[in-house]
Amino acid sequence: MSRNLPAFTAENEALTKKLEQLHLEFLDLFTRHKEMVENDAVLLTSLYLEKLGRFQLELLEKQTEASRLKMKMNMLQAAINRNEKPDLTAIETEINLRLQNYYAQIQAQSEALDQARSLLSHLLPEEEVQKLKEIFRLLCKRLHPDLNPNQTEEENDLFIKAKAAYDLQRLSELQNILLYLDDANKEKLIAVSSHEKEERIQHLESQIAALKLKIEQLQQSFPFNIEDLIYDEIYILLKQEELQEQIKTVEEEIVKYSNIINIMTDE
Repeated sequence: MSRNLPAFTAENEALTKKLEQLHLEFLDLFTRHKEMVENDAVLLTSLYLEKLGRFQLELLEKQTEASRLKMKMNMLQAAINRNEKPDLTAIETEINLRLQNYYAQIQAQSEALDQARSLLSHLLPEEEVQKLKEIFRLLCKRLHPDLNPNQTEEENDLFIKAKAAYDLQRLSELQNILLYLDDANKEKLIAVSSHEKEERIQHLESQIAALKLKIEQLQQSFPFNIEDLIYDEIYILLKQEELQEQIKTVEEEIVKYSNIINIMTDE
């Protein structure tokens, strides 16, 4: 095939059509991947935490308290076995040191749960979300460097600003960027040489394959691998009941250890 076909030959038109199809496929995959990473993952994780995280946090808190009491009981018993008077201050200090990692986990989970609740309480209306996605898709079509390799530095800067505005869900900023662009001056595919079209096709095919792999890997990882379960009300209810049963069991252990410690310390 000639490396510089006339603009209106059948071969060049075929290259143009293929490139246009690849543009659309890349655009779909790019926006889908970005949405999964920066929006869907956060939303699904937040929903998971809201539905199950509060029970998991309570269970961790109870398990940590049970571990603390069991350690205290064993240390008191060890001192009694040595015919020593237990040093309660030293015992509490030692226990706190041993449980530092658990306390850090409780703090981290508590903060994550607070963030999830905050996010879910500040979600944009669905109509606004769709408008945000539509405008961002248009901007990607005009400004993404893989689709517009000859764009200016200013256009590169605009794309960075568009991504930031989308991430922050600032619809008005995206609308302003869209208004600023002058589509009449954008390069037309029909005017691109056949050689450059072939290079762009090769580049886009490579980028599309990479995006497909990334999306596949995301779908197999948390929270996407349990997305169906997050929206399954029966599963969530059963899981909540299971966690509540575990919490009840640990609470019984806490009462048992507390009673033993009270007897050992004559409290």
